[in-house]
Amino acid sequence: MKTYYYGHSLYTRGKPLPVHVDWLRKYGFLVVSLSPAYPEHLTALGANSIHIPMPDGLLTPRVLDDVMRAKSYVVERAAKHRPVLTHCNAGRNRAALVTALAYADLAKVSGKAATAHVKQIRTNALANEHFVTFLATYEPQPVL
Repeated sequence: MKTYYYGHSLYTRGKPLPVHVDWLRKYGFLVVSLSPAYPEHLTALGANSIHIPMPDGLLTPRVLDDVMRAKSYVVERAAKHRPVLTHCNAGRNRAALVTALAYADLAKVSGKAATAHVKQIRTNALANEHFVTFLATYEPQPVL
């Protein structure tokens, strides 16, 4: 399973396959699914799988609410040093956006620094310019 690790218990990838469910369960991952269609096999993870569908496009107020809600789940879990896998279809844009925001909060760095960190690990991440523009103005939020 090609998975990218960003530190602070944050991981991304494209859609996990059914063969990955046992591995995700074994290591206690929370899986945050951002794909429009929820992979049915992830229901086997029960409460350790959350589906927040969002488009890979403009950050409308509604989409931004979903992004920040997803980030909150990720930060809450990762702050406890529990692994979080955020995925979308390819793991490049939506998953990278939520992960960059979570990384900014957990590492206490700007969204611009978080963007650079994510792109250093996965060079083709964050191809959506709307996401990059939003991240450029993001300041880390306190982690409780």
